[in-house]
Amino acid sequence: MTNKKLHIERHLSYGALDSFIVEGLSPNEMNSILDADTWEQKTIKLQKLLNEYDNDYRDGYFLGDRWARGYGIYGIRHFGGHLIVDIGKSCD
Repeated sequence: MTNKKLHIERHLSYGALDSFIVEGLSPNEMNSILDADTWEQKTIKLQKLLNEYDNDYRDGYFLGDRWARGYGIYGIRHFGGHLIVDIGKSCD
């Protein structure tokens, strides 16, 4: 794990999803997510990258595990140098 810290904030809340802006990933890191061949590969790559860095949304590391295994990742989009990620509002 590195000292790099991601800026993450809730952007929108609608229906059963919250939409978060994730800032601080490099262009290469974002491309590795967005260019993955399958949805499963995209979510796994996002999960691994979120786990590598601390963030200012939730204390501690392993936010990727919390989102992927707990709430579910339902959307990943690129917008203006950062990612917008849709996460479920509750565990299934």
